[in-house]
Amino acid sequence: MKKNRQILSILSVILLATWLRLAYLPTLPPGLNFDEAGNGVAALDLLQGQLRIWWTIGGGKEPLWPYIIALSTSLFGLSPLSLRLPAAFIGILTVAVSYPFMRAIFPARYGHWLGLLTALGIATSQWHIHFSRLGFRAILLPLLATLTFYFFWKSLGGTQKDGLNPYTPFFGKKNLIWENILKLSVLGMSLAVYSYLAARLLPLVLLIFITIFFFQSTFFSWRLFIRVKDTIDFLYRVFQFYLKYLTIYFFWLILFLLPLLIHFFYYPADFVARAGSVSIFSPEWNHSDLLGTAWQTLLTTLSTYVALAGDPNPLVNLPGQPAISVLLVPFFLLGFIVVLFSILINFRSIFANPYLFLLCWWSVMLLPAVLAPEGAPHHLRLIGTLVPTYAFVAIGFMSTVTICQSGSADFQPAADNRLVVLILTCYLLVLGQTCQNYFIHWPNQVDFTMPYDLYAVNLAEQIRTALPEAHYVIPMDIRAGEEARHYTLDYLLAEQSARYSYIPVDERNAEQVLNQTLPNHQDLYIVRWTADKHQAADEKEIVTFLLENYALYQGEETFPVYRLEHYQPSDATSTLTAISLPSIDQPIGANFDNLLRLDAAHVEPTAQSGDWLSVAITLAPFAPMEVDYKASLRLISADGERVAQKDRHLRHNFHQGTSLWPPETVNEYYLLPIPLDTPLGSYTVSLVIYHPDTQAPLVADGLVEVSLGSVEISGEPY
Repeated sequence: MKKNRQILSILSVILLATWLRLAYLPTLPPGLNFDEAGNGVAALDLLQGQLRIWWTIGGGKEPLWPYIIALSTSLFGLSPLSLRLPAAFIGILTVAVSYPFMRAIFPARYGHWLGLLTALGIATSQWHIHFSRLGFRAILLPLLATLTFYFFWKSLGGTQKDGLNPYTPFFGKKNLIWENILKLSVLGMSLAVYSYLAARLLPLVLLIFITIFFFQSTFFSWRLFIRVKDTIDFLYRVFQFYLKYLTIYFFWLILFLLPLLIHFFYYPADFVARAGSVSIFSPEWNHSDLLGTAWQTLLTTLSTYVALAGDPNPLVNLPGQPAISVLLVPFFLLGFIVVLFSILINFRSIFANPYLFLLCWWSVMLLPAVLAPEGAPHHLRLIGTLVPTYAFVAIGFMSTVTICQSGSADFQPAADNRLVVLILTCYLLVLGQTCQNYFIHWPNQVDFTMPYDLYAVNLAEQIRTALPEAHYVIPMDIRAGEEARHYTLDYLLAEQSARYSYIPVDERNAEQVLNQTLPNHQDLYIVRWTADKHQAADEKEIVTFLLENYALYQGEETFPVYRLEHYQPSDATSTLTAISLPSIDQPIGANFDNLLRLDAAHVEPTAQSGDWLSVAITLAPFAPMEVDYKASLRLISADGERVAQKDRHLRHNFHQGTSLWPPETVNEYYLLPIPLDTPLGSYTVSLVIYHPDTQAPLVADGLVEVSLGSVEISGEPY
């Protein structure tokens, strides 16, 4: 009966975890985050037969999660649910395996209750629920780490009255089963490394624990022997145990990781790509104060365990909510103190100390967050501490029970059911708090538009349902590179990829893409981002310049984060062999204060009132400049009146201001708006270059305004 109750209790916890991770999953969270979609794009590569061991997407992705996502996508299609359902099931499995892990490392009289309370804590954890409902690969780490350490502990030997005796397989009768169990531990650790960057620290947990345990057991245990010969024999056998254990463990670990190690050998930049960009050792983050930054980051990180702070990122948290509930903080602190105290009082034991192991695990897995100050406290980087954190909480509860039972050595729930009711009440309150925060407060208080790419999901639906003759062009900031495309669009529109095109905007790319799309489609929609990383993609207005000359503007629609400019090919487009930028061939040769030289210009000879005038110039730097100068393009009438004006910062092709210009020529393109009531006649186009703050102009040959050419203004535009 007792065993049946134990099984029923853990099954109830698993069912609770299942409901919390699957309820409303198709709609909460909404949309599809960029990083989730990046995993989906990696999975699409696999489904197309492109087998890989590494992806450069999002700073680098290990392979295990894309392979899992590829399977779910093949089963459930191109939808956010395909990316999130595996995370939900992995979260449920994490709750399930935490129970046998705690039972394995603690004696039987405590193991069931510690395992049950640990599983219950994880099941009701808002921290874990957030990541169990997101398609992030980090969700694999708690599961695989727990399995790794479960089999590691089993490989140490048989269960003893007070713990585990690591010498049983070697000092007792010959037993080869431990080697197979050991390989399962290595396999779990290898899979973890194949899943998430922080898992590379897992071997450090074992090394620290085994090293401490080795010195502890040898230092105190040799005194048990009277004869010197027995002492030497014992120490030799202990050394033999550790040497053999570690040799076998790391031999198999290297063997399992060999494909990834070979990749890093040929592409060493991939090994440190993401870690290097956020590392505390970078001056960008430590501000020349490494120790001070590390200390501050550590304090901020630890504050999330005592309900003083929480992850501010709305993507993975109700901003500011701590990693563990404030209701559990007293038990976490008590459990942590008990762990430290138990390590000290059991330091002379030759048995493996589960408290020491939990502390090693928790401490090492703090490092990913401490070594990367960005966004601290960063719950994603702390995900490796999840299981030992809730183990500390469980130990705190058990210690409370022991204290309340007047120092009783065993927790017997039948002896005082009030204590059981107290524990269950506490977790029911935590459950209520979690449900309220996740299912009510978080959706109502957080704007999901940017964190979950709702705008991209909306755009994907527009593209999917558009008429066949429509094509969408998406300008990309050339500084972002090819890997900064919109993965949410790419994943959701994988079967309609011909309906849109990217332009990493520079002069060559813009001409090439528009030549492929504009003449071949009746309707062309240009996506103009208003609050996206590609917001400045067409800052030099190259795409706008080309479209004005070869297409008819039909209007625009505005949506959150973007607007759609609608164009149709003009009659001239179909008769031209190529859509191209004009040759800037009218020599000027103006020298602006020995800083900039205006080499040449192009001005359209004719224009219409109410239309745009196309102007292009070529500039070259004479010397380094301290500021980012602005250009003012002006339309001047015959009597000297300024009819139209356009001001803009001068930009290199890679968007640098003049203070960062390399020693090479730069082309600039302008569309100067001509007022509808502009009188017919001849006008002059002039250029002024000036300081952006003081407005002081640069002087060229004694002139502030340099003439670029003339234009004839005709009647109203057609």
